Amino acid sequence: MIGTVYTVAKGGAGIIRLADRTVFVPGVISGETVEFTIQGGQKGIWQGRLQRVLEPSPQRLAAPCPHYGECGGCNLQHMAYEEQLRCKKEILSTNLKKIAAVTPGELVSVLPSPPFRYRSKIELQVRDSAIGFFKKQSHQLVTIAECLLLSEEAERFALETPLPAGSDGVLQILSNGSKLAARVERPPNEPLWLTTDRSLSFAFPQFHYRSGPEHFIQANLFQMQPMLELLDEQLATAPRGDSAADLFCGGGFFTLLLAKCFPRVLALESDPANLAALGANLESNRVRNVEARAADALNSELPPLDLAVLDPPRGGLSPALIFRIARAKIGKVIYFSCDSATFSRDLRLFLKHGYELQDLRIIDNFPQTDHFEIFSVLKIIEPS
Repeated sequence: MIGTVYTVAKGGAGIIRLADRTVFVPGVISGETVEFTIQGGQKGIWQGRLQRVLEPSPQRLAAPCPHYGECGGCNLQHMAYEEQLRCKKEILSTNLKKIAAVTPGELVSVLPSPPFRYRSKIELQVRDSAIGFFKKQSHQLVTIAECLLLSEEAERFALETPLPAGSDGVLQILSNGSKLAARVERPPNEPLWLTTDRSLSFAFPQFHYRSGPEHFIQANLFQMQPMLELLDEQLATAPRGDSAADLFCGGGFFTLLLAKCFPRVLALESDPANLAALGANLESNRVRNVEARAADALNSELPPLDLAVLDPPRGGLSPALIFRIARAKIGKVIYFSCDSATFSRDLRLFLKHGYELQDLRIIDNFPQTDHFEIFSVLKIIEPS
């Protein structure tokens, strides 16, 4: 079959509209005319497979990675980086209109990244001592000879470090730009450490932050300081209150900055390893005004607060948490999200509870993929 690509959707596949069905075809670019086959589907939504590009976009590139198309990691390497950013902006705008009934207009700006060698942390699959990534939508291992998302040092380490025969698990590599910490996570066994360093220090003008490969950390080494600057800008212009919260605090990346601006900070974290890292970071930075709780923010009651920072997992928030945020009369909410669909769903509820969207930006933490980070600022207009 032959069709023209209407747009690229969340997930990285292009949309081709036929008379009786919509077909999602990976590996294409908006505006291209392509030949494709239909793999299967139902209720008018079908999956397609690209056969050849008949009229290529001027934004089309030869993917630089030899594993592209087989490895399940990257899905936009066939696009020039500028086109990747345009697609991400369009994906966010589409979800906002469709799910939240919001037309963002010029509100959305994009913070770009170096397109390659940007990962601060990466996890590779290990099967019988072979290292690679899973094929898309499968648990079939694709062994790799290179990965352009890793720093060159991390790539060499991953490919050249010998593992014990028969090793299985997940190879976790953390890089701060100069050093590495790495281990193989092998449940239910103890992790196999491959480096002397078991955690690394990340130096920022505001504080020092320490993390290990088992902890949550922002994925893009070059976007960490810009993310802090975005938060810092909001804290500088926010009405000065006495209390703030970091509701999915991890090891305290945003908590430490909040503690410099508010007399009292509440930090919630459900993962024991991240909670331990938070305690260590508070101690090393001599922060004494943070109350750290082992708690799931989705199910926690909240005291009255002046400001809250949210950086949840991909599944986003819950209606109950959004209700509790509004009930606690939290005047300003800074919401970092890594999923445009769940963000749009949550935004719809915030708007219903009297909040107004004041700032919205894309932080490209994941070049070569359809994923991106969203930075948003919500201010309560009508307390519910």
